[in-house]
Amino acid sequence: MSEEVLQSNEIIFNEVLDITQVMEYYEQFNRLLNSHKEITLNAEKVERVDGAALQLLLAFVKEAAKLNVSVVWSGVSGSFVTCARYIALEDELGYPST
Repeated sequence: MSEEVLQSNEIIFNEVLDITQVMEYYEQFNRLLNSHKEITLNAEKVERVDGAALQLLLAFVKEAAKLNVSVVWSGVSGSFVTCARYIALEDELGYPST
């Protein structure tokens, strides 16, 4: 994870958010949770997302809630919304409705 992400507490996802990136994001999420500061997620560029990535995001959002760490979304793409809706995670992920 870049130092810039650590300082801003924002993760900007690439166009593809899938299982091949899960470990990288898992490590980033853990570091950000340990900062105990508000965390911003940005999925505006996401064109393809899979269930494994959404499950990781859901686990992250739930863990943040347990630790009283606020997670906010600065944007989500239509593809991200469609996939989350398809597997019924849109409410649990907590991103703003489009």
